[in-house]
Amino acid sequence: MLGVELVDQARDVGLGHYDSPVRLPILLLCGLIAAWPEAARTSAPVPDLAWLGAPTVVAPGVDLYRLEGPMALAGKEAPRSLRLLRLDTRRVRLGSALATGEIPARATVQAIAARTGALAAVNAGFFAPDGDPNGVLRIDGRLLSDTGRARGAVALLDGAAGATLLFDQVSARVRLRFKAGAQWRSVPVDGVDTDRGPRRLVLYTPASGATTDTGEGLEWVLSGAPLRAGPPVTTGNAPIPASGYVLSYGGAAAPDALGGLARASSVQVREALTVVSGSRVRDWMRARTIVGGAGLLLRGGRPVADRSMERLTPGFETTTHPRTVIACDGQGLVWLITVDGRQPLATGATFPDLMVLLARIGAVDALNLDGGGSTTMVVGGTVVNRPSDVTGPRPVSDALIVTPR
Repeated sequence: MLGVELVDQARDVGLGHYDSPVRLPILLLCGLIAAWPEAARTSAPVPDLAWLGAPTVVAPGVDLYRLEGPMALAGKEAPRSLRLLRLDTRRVRLGSALATGEIPARATVQAIAARTGALAAVNAGFFAPDGDPNGVLRIDGRLLSDTGRARGAVALLDGAAGATLLFDQVSARVRLRFKAGAQWRSVPVDGVDTDRGPRRLVLYTPASGATTDTGEGLEWVLSGAPLRAGPPVTTGNAPIPASGYVLSYGGAAAPDALGGLARASSVQVREALTVVSGSRVRDWMRARTIVGGAGLLLRGGRPVADRSMERLTPGFETTTHPRTVIACDGQGLVWLITVDGRQPLATGATFPDLMVLLARIGAVDALNLDGGGSTTMVVGGTVVNRPSDVTGPRPVSDALIVTPR
């Protein structure tokens, strides 16, 4: 059953720009424990990278290291196949892209790189079989996937002097706020750009395509400036405005919480982020790109001691799998790393293995991304690692892309 919160005031955040809700003090306090640890980025010693060998210079600010052969990380020596892409974000841009520009959809990392003109790319977030992203995903300032479970995530704040990366354990939810009579109402949304299901309230953005692709139910088209709701339609498959949304409910009768929505003089879509490990909510709210993973490894130069809130599958951390990782070192350089696995000459890595590898490159922040058969790195249009699926590189929902600055 949908709940409703009556509030006295609200700030209008123009369409496509999200702000934290006015009355979510518990969520906000989570992000105000400590400021972003810039000292960890400037005082770390420069690591000796001679063991990596000479890199291939892909482009100014993009270096590719390839490692093949026996290597001991946290455990005994084993066959390894690693690719490490080092980025200077003063010279290139790091961003995120959907498989095809719509949700749900899947495409290979190679196809995503070709579509976006990327110099290089790796797979990014986790996803359902149909390509619906799992976990938090924000691209170009719009939240395209939300989650109530706090998991490791990275935010990208790009500026003229390069990118700042934030790492934390993050959850994201959306609320709809509208003025019913003299009072503002706040209604939680069950999901963004995902399957609706019975008695679920879902917000569809233009990333879902031209229509909601839903069956019968109740749908309100949200459009205009200020944002307003049209009358509810029951036929499903409502058109999604290019500069708006569709609010879709899986039922024939509108819940009491949505009473008065069609008569509301103003409707607002609000995003609420929860951060667990001490970074500031307001910094995350400024990021136009957020990508979720599973397993925050390092933050502020320290290993992450508590991942219990991420509720990872038992054995996920200690079993060798193909892995994809994004990291940042003490000099502010970004590393995109793939570790191949499930093959005779590539055994994969555990989290302890990754921690040893990250220490050797001087990483101070790191996040485990989707892995397994998804692990793919593309450089110059070519797959440079050895994906583990026998059918070839796996189509994925989204990728991290490197483009010229």
